[in-house]
Amino acid sequence: MTWYYAVNGQQIGPVAEAEFHDLVTAGTIKADTMVWRDGLPAWLPYGTVSGSATPAPPIVTSPSAALDLRPMGIGDILDRTFRLYRSHFMPFFLIMLAVQAIAFLTSLAWRVAFASRIGTAYRGGSTAAEFGPSFFIGIPLLMIIVIVLNQIGIATLTAAVSSAFLQQEVSVRQAYLAVRDKLGRLIGAALLTSLLIGLGLVLCLVPGVYFMLSYMLVSEVVVLENLGPITAMRRSKELMRVKTDKGFIRNNITKASVILLITLILGMVVGAVVTIPFAIARTASRHPELAALDVMSPMAILQGVLTAMVQAAVAPIGRIAMVLFYYDIRIRKEGFDLEVLAAALGSKTPTSGTR
Repeated sequence: MTWYYAVNGQQIGPVAEAEFHDLVTAGTIKADTMVWRDGLPAWLPYGTVSGSATPAPPIVTSPSAALDLRPMGIGDILDRTFRLYRSHFMPFFLIMLAVQAIAFLTSLAWRVAFASRIGTAYRGGSTAAEFGPSFFIGIPLLMIIVIVLNQIGIATLTAAVSSAFLQQEVSVRQAYLAVRDKLGRLIGAALLTSLLIGLGLVLCLVPGVYFMLSYMLVSEVVVLENLGPITAMRRSKELMRVKTDKGFIRNNITKASVILLITLILGMVVGAVVTIPFAIARTASRHPELAALDVMSPMAILQGVLTAMVQAAVAPIGRIAMVLFYYDIRIRKEGFDLEVLAAALGSKTPTSGTR
């Protein structure tokens, strides 16, 4: 009698019975390892295998066999992040470019509407009170638009990265369609988490950092598990708290901190690359203060366009790392790789969101 078993979504076999039992003794095959042999009705965890004589379906190669669903360390996450980034650069870039372009045009429209007043007030020494109520109404409205656009970008990019990781079709259109019904929940979750993190940072730095790390996976949970804001926050906290590996370097908090640090450094570098040359040019002008207010000048337009393009190119890196981090926790703690294998055999959907 021969056996087949699955490791990280990869089907292995046929294996002779004597060799199979040697693998069991060595601990390679465990109670939760998916196995199959003649006489079993389907792939089953080894710990539940019985002497069933029900004819089994023929062995087929699982579509998930080509997936690399193995646990990842920090180095593995970063390596796969840049591999996915290179192989799917264009759809990731276009997703973020659309968001950045709309945000830039919205911001430009607001500045055009009020820049002349700001410049006049600056030259004449007027106070902000002379701008009128529309000026102050425009500020929170602009912030709301930017927040909504940011969440659209995060959600759509998360869906696209998940498809790339699971070797599914990566399409800008499909990614937007996948998240259109989840946008309200995502914005609600973002507002709640931002409020808690902000309060924590104001009251004391430690609670703010704690909330920041606890709710790092809220966006991934809302998009990939289709949960509401409160449930997603609890789920994110649960995933961040599980112990998936031993050692300080390998725990979830350390991995999350490294991802945050890399994202922060990338943001600072990008900001410096785009901002410094234009700041130098304004400083060299005769009236740098007024040059900064001239939002329709070729230099200001060029700076805005370049900033949008560079941010669209860099932003996917941090999002890819976060999605891989999310899947790494699920692979280690919840057997996500076995869920994918079971789904390929018609048992269940890997990301059902019914938790």
